[in-house]
Amino acid sequence: LEEAVNVLEAGHETRLAPSGLAAVNYALLAFCRAGDQVLVTDSVYDPVRKFCDNFLARFGVETVYYDPLIGEDISALLSSRTKAVLVETPGSLTFEVQDLGAISAAAHKVGARVIVDNTWAAGCVFKPIKHGADVSVQAGTKYLAGHADLLIGTMTSADEASARAVFQTLLQLGSNVSADDAYLA
Repeated sequence: LEEAVNVLEAGHETRLAPSGLAAVNYALLAFCRAGDQVLVTDSVYDPVRKFCDNFLARFGVETVYYDPLIGEDISALLSSRTKAVLVETPGSLTFEVQDLGAISAAAHKVGARVIVDNTWAAGCVFKPIKHGADVSVQAGTKYLAGHADLLIGTMTSADEASARAVFQTLLQLGSNVSADDAYLA
C-alpha cells in the first residue's frame, strides 16, 4: 500500500498512519519542537486546529493561522522560528485552493517544511510534491478505503530528509497500522 500511494503521490517514500488526523499530526510533530512556530491555514480541519491549539501549545509550539488565499504574502508571517507550514488545498470546509507553489517557495527560503493535506485531491487530481510540498498527507479513510470499512492515513515525503523525520516520529510514537487495514485499503 505504501508503494502504491507513493507512486500515486509521486514521492520519495510513503508511510502509513492509523488515521488521516494522525498522519497530519505526525507530520507536524516530525518538524517542530518547543520554541518553534508553525503556520496553519485558517480553513484547516477542526481536529487539527484542536491539536495545534492544545497539544502543540502545551509543548511550547506557537501556531499562527493564515488566510488560505494569502499566496506569496505568507512571507510576512514566516521567520527563522517557522518550521512547518500546513496547507490544505482545497480547504476542508470552504474549498479555497491555495497557491502551493508560492507558499512553498516562501517557506523554503526560511527553511520551513511544507505539509499538504491532500485528502480531497487524493493524489489523483493534484500532486503537491510536484508543486513544492515536502510531505503530502491523505486521510486514506476517504478514497483509498472507500469511506466505510477502516481508518488509515498516509504521509508521502518528497525527499530522504523529510522521509527520515517522518519515519523517526512514527517509531518514537509507536504508531502502527495493522496489516489487515493496509490490505483492505
